[in-house]
Amino acid sequence: MKNLVLRPLAVADASAFSTMLSAQPPEYIQYFRPFDFDVETLVKLLEAAQDDVYMGFFVGSEQVGFFMLRGWDSGYAIPAYGVTISQSFAGIGLATLSLDASKTICRLRGVERLMLKVHPDNLTAKRLYEKAGFVQTGEDTRNANLVYHYDFK
Repeated sequence: MKNLVLRPLAVADASAFSTMLSAQPPEYIQYFRPFDFDVETLVKLLEAAQDDVYMGFFVGSEQVGFFMLRGWDSGYAIPAYGVTISQSFAGIGLATLSLDASKTICRLRGVERLMLKVHPDNLTAKRLYEKAGFVQTGEDTRNANLVYHYDFK
């Protein structure tokens, strides 16, 4: 029996986090590169997090995905959501679960709006976000990513 655990990522998880991200095939993870995947970068990221949220999905001792809500530590009122699920665990609902958990965290913190960016060619992600109630509100001219928002009102 495989048990799923969702919990905040700690500095001690940086190695497993790096391994999970680095193990993904380039064509699978091509649209997700918010930071470098090396252990040192992830240690610094997790050490610095105060209000930003980094959550990991684990099956046994293996990290199989993560999601983040970040921007609060930089002073933004609207957090940015990001997610990656290991290709071997894709399609079983973890990304949807991460969206539900993110919305709950935002509601608990009194957030009025949640933002994410997605590459226009990432059709699977776009469908997921639109099904979850996100609406395209713009485009990031720096990288041509589409900007989506979810309003809690």
